Amino acid sequence: MKTLKSITAIAFLFTTALSFAHTTPSVLPVKNNGISMTADGEHKPFFRKTKSKLFMNFFNQEMGDVQIRVIDSENRVVYSETLKNTLVVEKAFNFSSAVQDSYKVIVKDGNETYYEYYVVK
Repeated sequence: MKTLKSITAIAFLFTTALSFAHTTPSVLPVKNNGISMTADGEHKPFFRKTKSKLFMNFFNQEMGDVQIRVIDSENRVVYSETLKNTLVVEKAFNFSSAVQDSYKVIVKDGNETYYEYYVVK
């Protein structure tokens, strides 16, 4: 009797595992020129700060123009660049020789604008 219960339990677990294995995910990836991305993902720039550097990565899904500017505390433009037709935007800002101040890095992609602050002490 115990053997029959054990076999039934194992068969039930096996059937349950198979049914979960054959289900499709709720969010399907979209294929675009060999690149896999989620259909509802929101893409924001990723910033990483170190001692004297600020690293920025941005996935430009729409392939539009991306404006990058660095502004000091008195709203003077320290750095400006516009990138066109670039899928992955990567920048490293070196503040090792910068004057002590608060800087704002602005990334503008179409109608979206993103900010990151970096303070040089």
